[in-house]
Amino acid sequence: MNFAIEITIGLLLIATCVYCIMLNRKLQKLRDGQAELTATIDRFDDASRRAELNLNAMQGAGATLNRDLAAAATRANALIDELSVMVNAGDDIAGRIEGAVRDVRTIGARSNRLAS
Repeated sequence: MNFAIEITIGLLLIATCVYCIMLNRKLQKLRDGQAELTATIDRFDDASRRAELNLNAMQGAGATLNRDLAAAATRANALIDELSVMVNAGDDIAGRIEGAVRDVRTIGARSNRLAS
């Protein structure tokens, strides 16, 4: 009977050792997966930092372009105002020239009538 108990205990010890070996392999795979996960998280962190730097650079460039565009729009509005004044002055001058031409033609027509 003692021999049967010792054999049973020996078999249980062998089964425990086999289970421990299997458990050790699974734990090793888990550790390997943890290392891969850590490496992936590190790469993601690096990519997010670069994205943040690029975003800040783009915001700065956008602000500069916005200022430049606002300045160009201000200059364009000033030119529009100047051109409007020039066009109005040109219209006035053209009207005066038209009137002078009309007056000259009228005088010329009168001269021709008197001379005939």
